[in-house]
Amino acid sequence: MRDYKKVIATTYAGLEEVLAGELENLKYRNIQVLRRAVSFSASLEEIYRANYCLTTALKILVPIRNFKISNSEDLYNRCCEIHWETFFDITKTFVVQPTVFSDLFRNTMFASLRLKDAIVDRFRQVENKRPSVDTKNPDVVINLHISGNDCIISLDSSGESLHKRGYRIENHIAPISEVLAAGMLRLSGWKGDSVLMDPMCGSGTIVIEAAMMAAGIRPGEIGRKYSFQSWKDFSSELFKKIEDEIHHTPLSFPIYGCDISKQNIKKSIINAQEAGVDDIILFDNDDFFKSENKKNIPFLIFNPPYGERMEDGDELFYEQIGDSLKNNFHDCQAWIISTKNCLKSLGLRTSKKIPLFNGPLECSFRKYETYSGSKKWNKQV
Repeated sequence: MRDYKKVIATTYAGLEEVLAGELENLKYRNIQVLRRAVSFSASLEEIYRANYCLTTALKILVPIRNFKISNSEDLYNRCCEIHWETFFDITKTFVVQPTVFSDLFRNTMFASLRLKDAIVDRFRQVENKRPSVDTKNPDVVINLHISGNDCIISLDSSGESLHKRGYRIENHIAPISEVLAAGMLRLSGWKGDSVLMDPMCGSGTIVIEAAMMAAGIRPGEIGRKYSFQSWKDFSSELFKKIEDEIHHTPLSFPIYGCDISKQNIKKSIINAQEAGVDDIILFDNDDFFKSENKKNIPFLIFNPPYGERMEDGDELFYEQIGDSLKNNFHDCQAWIISTKNCLKSLGLRTSKKIPLFNGPLECSFRKYETYSGSKKWNKQV
């Protein structure tokens, strides 16, 4: 069984420290925060566990070789030296996923092709046969990263991105990533031990991630394929051990998901059922602008429409959000992700701002604290 001195977990910009915190809680070693990634040491079992348990990681990459190159032939020759047959066998399909920042290659796909050729030629040399390439549903994913003259070859232990938990059967327009939703919950300071509501829940991603977090349900429990299951040294016994060590926590409080759209509520319920948390979340077809906090919910977190889901300059919608928070949701904290321009229209002073990206959109994740009684609201600056 191999031990790996350096494993890379990738994530979104702004979630690096959150991911490092998850790794610390799981007792990983040699944790180092990088740009959109965190490195750590791991055994084979711990690589399985990282894929199965981490909520804010996108990929778990296992570097197997790093070297310098001066041209495309260097890349080919050095990759031919790698004993690919020790990592996967000829019956498995594979794909190369490249990231290239180098003048040595006229395009990214050419670098990918040279690595693919090296893998195929190595198998031909050793076994007189070659594995097939499958760009849509490969068994094995190989990551190629070139920056200038530096080249890193990694096995992608995850395969498909880890944000694809497997529960989101139904989507609405521009749904938030599961990894971003999990990261927002952790950034907000919510510990999974108190009532929470998303008043504009869409297809339910935020409340489903909240319910999984509170109940101790790991992302891997929903059921999905990992690339490491196609490695030659894959141990089904070790993987079963990880599955068996998970323990759930019964909740003594509800999580609420509300939306003005009946169709969105139907989608949310279906997704919650797939995630196994439909008994934890209470969904309601409700208009946030006409609702009151009769249940005294202390914590709101939501992802209102912006970007693709609404017209630019629609200040009135955000003014209404601000008015509803001021008038109807006293003595609670509300966390909202949106663009800076949209959030300006809330008319509320924020107590915390965290820069995040939702896909390509530069956003801000902000905390607003509401009060009843004499405490005055101020326009935010």
